Amino acid sequence: MVLFGLNNKINNNRTIKFSLDLGLPDAECLVVSPARLVVKHGDPASSNCSSDTPVEMGWEATQGGVGLTDNKVKFLRWRVDSVTDWKIKPTCFTEGGQCQKQLNITVYKLPDRVSISYRKYPDPMVEGDQYLLQCLVQNIAPIGRLRVTFYKVSATGEQTELDTQHKSKDNINTPQNGTFTLDFTPGRDDDGAQLLCSAMLDLGPEGPQPPPVMDSNRLNINVHYKPQITMSPGCFSMSITEGGPFIGCSAKVDYLPIFAGLAAAVVVILLVISCFTYSSYYKHRRMGHYQLKDMLPRRHKNKHVVHHNGMDQSFM
Repeated sequence: MVLFGLNNKINNNRTIKFSLDLGLPDAECLVVSPARLVVKHGDPASSNCSSDTPVEMGWEATQGGVGLTDNKVKFLRWRVDSVTDWKIKPTCFTEGGQCQKQLNITVYKLPDRVSISYRKYPDPMVEGDQYLLQCLVQNIAPIGRLRVTFYKVSATGEQTELDTQHKSKDNINTPQNGTFTLDFTPGRDDDGAQLLCSAMLDLGPEGPQPPPVMDSNRLNINVHYKPQITMSPGCFSMSITEGGPFIGCSAKVDYLPIFAGLAAAVVVILLVISCFTYSSYYKHRRMGHYQLKDMLPRRHKNKHVVHHNGMDQSFM
């Protein structure tokens, strides 16, 4: 249904605009099929414009444009062998522009390269410190459909998603570079793992299925961390964890410190015993029992006993 506006002047010199319904059938409106196209840059593209009743129609486009037909037709095809215009907007129209339909077309380009790196290279990487990862997606279009995911791959091959980011949707159609960052704090379990980022261009159901994905290079993680020292019961050795738990005892034991300790203990014990024995013997010699006869002078046969002051005295 088409409405035409007519201007009419009245006595007060004011202009009034009003519309008249001419009663044109809905069949006058055009139908574009497919109504939406997702085309890789440089690939061919085409779409049909149709009407229920014959009309004069044409295609207005920067590539593959078709002028207004001389005769009334029910359909008109738009086609281009290689889409190179990033902002192409083909539009089907009828005579006088009474009805027109625009083809919704998205021109895309996969990235030239996806790379991951550290904003500042860690030398060395230490457990618990924070590092800034950077994912660079080069020359991709449209960047508003780009989604970037950071991954960690363990030493056993298990892949873990760290974060997913995307640019705000905008009207930028030409190829752009996209930079995405992520803070990463390694742990000792990350030693030997790898980091990467993946760029996916999500173009909707009309785009390629599954959505195209390009992975970056991989960063090897070497984490420096303090060792864990544990004592195993009944063992003389210590277990030091490096890159994973170690359970068990060393096959080599150093007995020299043990023998030295035992020898020192024996020497101390012998010294204590010697001192105790000497002390006991010396005390016995100084404070032992003596017989009285041993304290008196010995008598001999040729002695002469002389009494002097009531006491006997012997002379040789």
